[in-house]
Amino acid sequence: MNTCKCSKAEFDRERNETLSAQPEGKGLVTIEEEPIIGETPQAILKSWLTPNPLFYIRNHYTIPEWDSDWELSLGGHVNSALSFTLHDFHSFPIQTLPVTLECAGNNRSDLEPQVPGNPFQNGAVSTAIWAGVPLRHLLERAGISEGAVEVLFEGYDAGQPDPSVDVQPYLRSLPIDVAMHPDTLLAYEMNGEPLSREHGYPVRLVVPGWYGMASVKWLKRITVLQEAFEGFFQTDRYIVESDDGEPVPISKMHVKSLISWPEPNTALTVQSHMINGMAWSGFAHIAKVEVSDDGGETWNEADLVGPRYRYSWQQWNIAWTPKSAGHYTLVARATDEDGNIQPLETRWNSLGYIINGVRPVCVEVS
Repeated sequence: MNTCKCSKAEFDRERNETLSAQPEGKGLVTIEEEPIIGETPQAILKSWLTPNPLFYIRNHYTIPEWDSDWELSLGGHVNSALSFTLHDFHSFPIQTLPVTLECAGNNRSDLEPQVPGNPFQNGAVSTAIWAGVPLRHLLERAGISEGAVEVLFEGYDAGQPDPSVDVQPYLRSLPIDVAMHPDTLLAYEMNGEPLSREHGYPVRLVVPGWYGMASVKWLKRITVLQEAFEGFFQTDRYIVESDDGEPVPISKMHVKSLISWPEPNTALTVQSHMINGMAWSGFAHIAKVEVSDDGGETWNEADLVGPRYRYSWQQWNIAWTPKSAGHYTLVARATDEDGNIQPLETRWNSLGYIINGVRPVCVEVS
């Protein structure tokens, strides 16, 4: 666990820097300008539903342009190759799902030693109500041929993912069973509005429970495959090393929690305060959240509050009264209904993925 190392002078400096770097109401916290990458401000992480303009953005390439005659093609190992316009999508019954998406590199700035990649803090995670068509409806209409193992998704966005790699579109695949799951969605609305260009207009994939890299934006082509896909973003990125050094692809979001309030370096008084936050897991519902005010020595269980949906984060809160004035290190840890417990320490990896160790929040009580 990242332990508190604050001195009084350092605490005051960090508090001022945090307040100036992330002013409330100023939009996303910019990580990169081109391609645009931004995280949700800390103050918004108290809200169960993330407003569209403040939903985090993670792009690998420049946002694509195309003409008005958009079509999505579906082919490969199928009985009948098909194409769909946006009008065709509206002819299917609409399905809505509240889904939390988290970038696999969220909290990368917490790793020690640091690794290359976008230095996200807490905010590369957001929740929206997505609406669209279950992918399986399209796959069933095309007819999946025997022997198919994966479904490949290609976005309109393209670029050079690494100086040593040729220009290519963003490509990711899913196992057949995940692609055919009734909740895997081809979404064209977000929180009751058409998708914006930043979030994948006109149609994007939403894979509930998986890290955000699986939810391909600006869909151009879907291809049913007879063998596993081995593209750059499948085998060179979005992998972690196992104990024996072998690469393991990442998929479902690991159990995790964050403290929404108080924010780091908040000055408090000796009275009752309501600590609140969010917890989520791609494997199962959240079963409990525990909070410690002594850096993890002792724990108290929080109340689970607010909406409870299978694929969205769970709000929680706990009343806390400091015993006396002084410096406190607050931490929260979550457990899901499959028994997965948020670790105290993140398992370090060279690409900076699955950073789900507990994150201390230091406060000064006077």
